[in-house]
Amino acid sequence: MSGGLHSLATIIKRLEAATSRLEEIAEVNSANAPRLGSTDSSSGYASVVPIAASPAPAPPPPPPPPPAPPAPPVAAPGVPEDPKSVTAFNETVIDAKVKPFVDLTKSFASQPVIDIVNLIEKQFQDLRSLIHLSATCQQPDQKTIESLLTPLQAGIEVIMRAKETNRKERDWFGHITFLTEVGPHVGWVVSPKPGPYIGDIKESAAYYGNKIMQEYKSKDVKHVEWVKAFLAVLDESKKYVMQYHTTGLTWNPKGITVEAFQSGASAAAPIPPPPPPPPPSAAPTSPAGGGAAAVFAQINRGEDVTKGLRKVDKSEMTHKNPALRAGSVVPASSSSTVPKKPIKPTKPQALAGKKPAKFVLEGNKWIIEYQENEPSLVVEETSLNQSINIYSCKNSTIVIKGKVNAVTLANCQGTAVLVESVVSAISVTRAPSFVLQITGAAPMIQIDTTDSGQIYLSKNSLSVEITTAKCSSINVSLPVEGEEEGVFEEQAVPEMLRTAVKDGKLVTNIVEHVG
Repeated sequence: MSGGLHSLATIIKRLEAATSRLEEIAEVNSANAPRLGSTDSSSGYASVVPIAASPAPAPPPPPPPPPAPPAPPVAAPGVPEDPKSVTAFNETVIDAKVKPFVDLTKSFASQPVIDIVNLIEKQFQDLRSLIHLSATCQQPDQKTIESLLTPLQAGIEVIMRAKETNRKERDWFGHITFLTEVGPHVGWVVSPKPGPYIGDIKESAAYYGNKIMQEYKSKDVKHVEWVKAFLAVLDESKKYVMQYHTTGLTWNPKGITVEAFQSGASAAAPIPPPPPPPPPSAAPTSPAGGGAAAVFAQINRGEDVTKGLRKVDKSEMTHKNPALRAGSVVPASSSSTVPKKPIKPTKPQALAGKKPAKFVLEGNKWIIEYQENEPSLVVEETSLNQSINIYSCKNSTIVIKGKVNAVTLANCQGTAVLVESVVSAISVTRAPSFVLQITGAAPMIQIDTTDSGQIYLSKNSLSVEITTAKCSSINVSLPVEGEEEGVFEEQAVPEMLRTAVKDGKLVTNIVEHVG
């Protein structure tokens, strides 16, 4: 029994020694590597996994999934292309003619001339904006049209004032006058005949342009090229309006309103067509089935199907009212009375406005312009080297005393000129209902593009030569021989000519009416 107890005690001691040894090992390990493990609260041992040799590195994380392909860009709303008329104006007029003319001016001209040319360039830009608006929009009311013309009118007035403020530019005043004559060229937008309107503007400017070319043809050819370049601008403008605006500024009957265009609606994407309207709700007496059955039920009513229709008045028939066709909208009938005829819109005021009258001697040239209802304007103290230029006068009488070099009457209406003697020629251009009396002598009278005119000759001027082109109703009164002074016999300048081919040549004779 004591031997068994001794053995048991021995075993217990050995177990206690082993336990102590294990505790010492645990304490040493805890001191050396406290960070690698954690202590289990229940057993007092360090956790096995952290204490063990350094764990194998964790496997790398799986590669990230490839980035998703970028979403296709959302198509921006399509910017509408410029209408064809706008593109043509940009290419044929502004880019091809106006810009080269501006560049040529800046290469040699004085600053006042460059400033006026810049104003004219802005006129074309304003005109381009108006053409773009008219090609995109429906024609607005007259008040809106007049407000749209305000920039053009302001531009014309500024250009016309530039002539008055630059009179001290003696060396360049001819160029300034040439440019100011062209200022109203944008007025074709309110003219029923834009092509002839631009043609008239060109002829008026050519009068001063020819003087510049005559003066500088042997001095500096660049001035001659400058005049021709701007006349080419007017020629190209005329071609353009004859193609796209034959009878005036063209509007788009299917376009948007001017208000929508000005608020930026034109820059947005085209508006899709509206969805179809919902089917009309069935009347109380309609069959309960609805849909196609209800439609056929309405159709099968026989003659009653037309009872709800009203008679269309003639004023609402598009084939009898051109105004309705132009507007594409038939107005609702307000009453049984016959509606009034549509009122023709009044033409806006001339863009240029009334210009200041002028009666002044500039160098050796008398300038008489924009005189209206003047019963007696007398030009005195004249000399042989002076010329008289009468332009855009109405219902006025001009008396020229003494002997002058030349007399020019252009763009006048109902104007009478009494002249004593002329050295070279008297020129009449686009001056309907003019009256010309020569009390002395004149070698030549040239009349162009004029309807209705009266010429009184003295005995000393019977050797005059009269040339006419595109004229009608021109009469010449000759003094009657043997009668007292002031007695005339009127004879008409022939208008009808007969041309025949003889021996391979054209032979023209006057057609005379007998009887």
